[in-house]
Amino acid sequence: MNKNFIGYVRVSTKTQAKGTSIEYQKEQIQKYCKVHNLNLSKIYTDKGISAYKKRPQFEALIEKVLNDENIEGVIVNDLTRFGRSTADLLFQINRIDGNGKLFISIKDNIDISTKTGKLLLGLLSVIADYERETIRERMEAGKEYAKVHGTKSGKPMNRPLAEIDWDKVIELRSYGLSWRKTSKQVGVSCTTLIKRAREEGYYNG
Repeated sequence: MNKNFIGYVRVSTKTQAKGTSIEYQKEQIQKYCKVHNLNLSKIYTDKGISAYKKRPQFEALIEKVLNDENIEGVIVNDLTRFGRSTADLLFQINRIDGNGKLFISIKDNIDISTKTGKLLLGLLSVIADYERETIRERMEAGKEYAKVHGTKSGKPMNRPLAEIDWDKVIELRSYGLSWRKTSKQVGVSCTTLIKRAREEGYYNG
């Protein structure tokens, strides 16, 4: 009996470069499924959407793969189409893997059901940790600079009453979340979070 898989493709602009177009990605996924005798139930498509914006079809795909027992896993043509960042990519793959489902990236030769796939997943984890630590170091450096030089406006830094978990902010930002979405997660307004981040030296755009 063929295994049921769902595919995901995404392009961020209306002008699609060769090798990244919707049609090309779909073709590669369809070819892979045919060669490996996999049943492709559906391909979810986000067109003209940046990875950093809301991806409705991506959300629908995640919901499907995590809750439909008839779906074996997800296939993408390459990793860059799937995650916002290395940390986010790892988070999403681990969600799929943790539910006993498979994840396959054709171009990157990743199949998490194999030893090689598990190894590459481990390498992604190392890279994600490195990226998170780099963000943390940059923010800490900015904080130390702000302590010495004050804010860019030259005004003294007054600490608002709101308590902010900066470790959580750093982690969420490493996942590629916007300041607005991060603010919702930590329970303060976006304006307050950005203001505080600037004052503390954590704001990096």
